[in-house]
Amino acid sequence: MLDDSPIIKTATRAGHLQTDRARRMIRTPRPTRELAQSPLFQQHAEGLPVDERIRLSYQRAKAIGRAYALTPHDLITLSPKFWQLHTDPIWSMDGAAGTLVTLQYNCCAGTLAMFASERSDLAEVLQDVLEFKVSGQFCLTEVGHGLDAIHLETTATLLPNGDFELHTPHERAAKYMPPTAPVGMPCVAIVFARTVVDGEDRGVKPFVVRLHDGTTMAPGIVSKVLPQRGGSRPVNHSLTYFHRVRLPRGALLGSPDMPADARAAFFHSISRVAVGTIAIGSLGVPALQVSSFIAARYSLRRTVVDAENRRRPVMAFRTQKIPILTAVAQAAVMDAFQAWAVGLFVDQRVEVRVRYAIAAILKVVMIQHAQAMHLTLGDRCGAQGLFEVNQLAGMHADMRGTAIAEGDLLALSIRLATELLLQRYSVPAAADPASLLARHEAGMFAELREMMSGMPHHRSSEFDRAVLPECADLVQAIGHRMAYDAAVAAGVETDMVDLYVASCLKLDPAWYVENAGVARRKQKAMESAAVDAVFPRLEELLARMDVEPYVSAPMVSDDKWGRYVAGLTAFGGPGAEMDPVNGDGTGDHSACDSDCPKLAELRPPRSISDRVSSVAGSVQRWFAFGWPMLAVGVSLVYTAFKYRRGRIDG
Repeated sequence: MLDDSPIIKTATRAGHLQTDRARRMIRTPRPTRELAQSPLFQQHAEGLPVDERIRLSYQRAKAIGRAYALTPHDLITLSPKFWQLHTDPIWSMDGAAGTLVTLQYNCCAGTLAMFASERSDLAEVLQDVLEFKVSGQFCLTEVGHGLDAIHLETTATLLPNGDFELHTPHERAAKYMPPTAPVGMPCVAIVFARTVVDGEDRGVKPFVVRLHDGTTMAPGIVSKVLPQRGGSRPVNHSLTYFHRVRLPRGALLGSPDMPADARAAFFHSISRVAVGTIAIGSLGVPALQVSSFIAARYSLRRTVVDAENRRRPVMAFRTQKIPILTAVAQAAVMDAFQAWAVGLFVDQRVEVRVRYAIAAILKVVMIQHAQAMHLTLGDRCGAQGLFEVNQLAGMHADMRGTAIAEGDLLALSIRLATELLLQRYSVPAAADPASLLARHEAGMFAELREMMSGMPHHRSSEFDRAVLPECADLVQAIGHRMAYDAAVAAGVETDMVDLYVASCLKLDPAWYVENAGVARRKQKAMESAAVDAVFPRLEELLARMDVEPYVSAPMVSDDKWGRYVAGLTAFGGPGAEMDPVNGDGTGDHSACDSDCPKLAELRPPRSISDRVSSVAGSVQRWFAFGWPMLAVGVSLVYTAFKYRRGRIDG
């Protein structure tokens, strides 16, 4: 279950060193800090046509890529710069650009880099991808094959002249999701296909394929643009078909020979997916940082009138403090957890299954916390939180895609939990077995193993019914404990760690009542005490995250709100020029505490023609609606009178 071997202990210490390096790296200026403040990222694109928004996201992705200037060495060694890219808050400003960036560098360029050291002919295309001269895509999954991509059906058949014929045999073999439609930039893709040589299936292998020149698809290749996902920043996700497309022999990455272990060879060829699991899981760190910053700033700015007719910021209420401070604490703990997990993931001394397990655990916990907080914080911002322009709703929708990309959370959890329950390998043991989160993890393992003891095997209907629904909770419990250990080792403040622990207890309160003797009121008291300890340092904690340059949400300040409202389309006369700060009900009303303008004073004077039109409109509405309603009313009164008179006469 839990591994405390010398190698794991050494790797764990290395993970803590990686944590220190990562924390120092984050304190240095991010390569995108000035870029985030540029017009390219500060413009509000929500009202643009979808095609324009997609092109804008490509421009932003290119700018992000060039700001980082990753090299093949960065991709192969998974350098600190690679991980900094995947914890950059600029992702919160445009999730579509973030999607394009990780596809470009991790999936496409990362796969090319695996083979480029032995293939000088790949150097040019790899450099084009790194410099974002072309769009780089990764075509693995199909309509009919996602998690079981090892059974994909696209074929690449070796022809007598040495070329390959790439073919989509039927509809369910269409490549699903990669954005392959032309948007003005040439596109090259890593396409995975079942390789057939002399009629023999040699397994799934990667091919490098040029899809289009930016405007026209290559002969035999068809891209059908899918409709947009609900709520997320738009990407040109597509279905991609290959109709007997001829490829030169050099398009194959690797050997055409039959591998000794086809399954192992397949997973090696898609190893950038495992890197992507922990890389895009790391996005939970900036997601929590930016969302908590936005909600905090809004809650300090937004005011309500109390019983004594004084304006108070809504942050004064416990219902705002708890979720916002919890998100701040989770951001700090996840920051430490991410750095620790990366340290283990890149350590080649650790068994590959354990490294992949760490990636899965990190992604599950990161997305769990970030998604829950996006919804909660969005709700705490009221109607403002619903609008994409204020970032929270857009981040939540984008993160839904992240939860599925590079390994669906539930599928990752089922596979990992099953392997751990069957003791096929172990993950690092708890640094503090007596901690509440470690006891919860151990308790869940014991409970599930006891249930399994009476089952014939893990593929039985009993296992499906009783254990599978618990797998996600088990992986989350492991991740919560690991995050706690990482935060303590990294020196995260005790009150922040306590608040994180309290947030985890709320996810399974009954277990702590039943097994740890922590009553419900005690659990609430733990959270309350932590909130009281953290709140006085809120400004310090917000400043420490250093994400303000990446916040474009208008609702966080009067200045941003005023500039945003000034740019909105206005209808009507002078009333459209009302002060957006003190006239919209959301600005700083401190000056209004003693003498707020009455609503009538905000209305422009009305001309005689306006008044005549108003009277005429009232008369028209009376004949349209008032007269029929009066007739119905009279009819009802008359009917009631007749009924009552009949009862009396009777």
